[in-house]
Amino acid sequence: MHIERLYRWSSVYSARLTQQELWTVCPLLSLNQHQPGLQTGDMRLAGGKRSHEGRVEVYIAGVWGTVCDDGWDIKEAIVVCRHLNFPSAREAVDGGRYGPGQGPIYLDELNCLGTETDLTKCESSGLGISDCKHAEDAGVVCASGKMCHSTTISGFLGELFESGRDCDLILSVVVENSTVETICAHKLILSLVPSWSSEANLSIEVSSKCQPHWLIEPFRYLYTGRMNITMTSSHCLHKLASEWGLKALQEEVGKLLILLLPEDATFQAQSSLFDYAVSMDDGALQQSCLRYMAWNCEALVASPAWTGLSVHAIKGLLSRTDLTVPSEYFVIQALEKWEDAQGKALGSGDQFDLLKLIRFPMVSAEDLNRLKDSRYQAGKLEGFQFNALTIGNLFGELMSNWKSYTPRIYTGKPWSYTFTSEEVSVFKKTSLYPKGLNHGELAFTFRTPVHNSAYFALFGDIGWYTRLFVKSDECSYSSTRVCPSAKLSLENGNSALPELYKNAIVYKNKIVIRCDGRYVSHIQDFKHPQEDTTIQPNHGSGQVYPCRSDEYSYTMVIRPKYRTGLNYTEVEEE
Repeated sequence: MHIERLYRWSSVYSARLTQQELWTVCPLLSLNQHQPGLQTGDMRLAGGKRSHEGRVEVYIAGVWGTVCDDGWDIKEAIVVCRHLNFPSAREAVDGGRYGPGQGPIYLDELNCLGTETDLTKCESSGLGISDCKHAEDAGVVCASGKMCHSTTISGFLGELFESGRDCDLILSVVVENSTVETICAHKLILSLVPSWSSEANLSIEVSSKCQPHWLIEPFRYLYTGRMNITMTSSHCLHKLASEWGLKALQEEVGKLLILLLPEDATFQAQSSLFDYAVSMDDGALQQSCLRYMAWNCEALVASPAWTGLSVHAIKGLLSRTDLTVPSEYFVIQALEKWEDAQGKALGSGDQFDLLKLIRFPMVSAEDLNRLKDSRYQAGKLEGFQFNALTIGNLFGELMSNWKSYTPRIYTGKPWSYTFTSEEVSVFKKTSLYPKGLNHGELAFTFRTPVHNSAYFALFGDIGWYTRLFVKSDECSYSSTRVCPSAKLSLENGNSALPELYKNAIVYKNKIVIRCDGRYVSHIQDFKHPQEDTTIQPNHGSGQVYPCRSDEYSYTMVIRPKYRTGLNYTEVEEE
């Protein structure tokens, strides 16, 4: 039995036709009266009292089977409901509600992104590999209200497109003045494209970077509302959607591009995507690329892609407060590495602009002393002043140049503590954490300076208590009562620190979440220092980048800042 598997590079995008588009294509039922046959991956609902709910059954090689509810949640339900052309999913149902099914249990331990076209495209324990019984058969409740029997329409139109029957429009795909592909289409369907011409035969000129077979996907989307997109084809399809005026498709491809960013550990794809976003003047896509590269800056700097980044990209990264790095000195070293690779191609004006983006006050006094190049003299002076003077003496600078005095997300010692993904996994199984304070607690205490300024070394350091709640039986002890949750709080005050300075310092702490310890998938604020914070790294709207393994490391980052303004009202970060 041959089952096509979806490799990591090939994430699948599934989009539904809008209601206006469906109203347009409903009459096309008359174009094709042949019911398309069942295909591997097709699904149906059984055992429910209503048409939009039931036990999920999957069709594989002529046999219907079921799905185990291990790992079953709303993302898997969304895949099922959209495949069946319901608007969305309301509930992922564990086994039992809709009764046991029959036949093989095809899928177990599913981990979908929610964008796949069917469940066989999701990660799982493997086709037919399951230790479940039919009492654990998963179900769904979909949002009711199918539009115009769109499952049937999608099947009819998909077969019509693939067969090429009754087409009245020939499209020639032209690359460098040579026709490399022809597509047989139908004027009525293509009339959905705002910019489309009514001519009988048309040619589409595309860049040589666009593979001819990629061009079939946008047309398949017009017929079925679905298309396959890979990282390598995404730029081409995004550009075509823009040129053809398919704004909804362009936006959805852009969203998928963001989900695909973690797939390339070399950062070549992210760099290329940023340059493409600049060429398209797509500010939102630019910022999405910069955010991923900023959060994963340490890995980016170590990659071959770092020295190939444009000046525009480097300026964008160095401007960000969410740049996640071991220290500000690391940023200086990374910039030097990039500048050396540019050689004489880097103009003095750009070099000066980049230097202004270094936050010298955030460089430790020891590291400032290591900077010997004369171009650093002004920055070193600014840094040494920060380390030697009190807030009263620095007030004017803090107000006029506050960003230079705002820490980025520094993950190096002594400003952070990490629970590794291995430690979290062991604790979930055994309740053991050898570094911890008490048995059965994933908790630790660590100490940091009071502030980045060396001036505060006179008053000693302060202690922090952090704890992760990752097991259901312990989450009742968290104030959020939700798993996973995290606590990060001052263990005790610092009696040696004058009251004036206690009031002048605020902590804007973060939790950095890495997928399987490899890449940063999410960063959250600790908004209330004495309260627990709910962490939802891969469930719901809080997720930024997907994590297929569902294994995470958690880094608690301490970020002290001076309060500024009248009555110490803090200036907000950009």
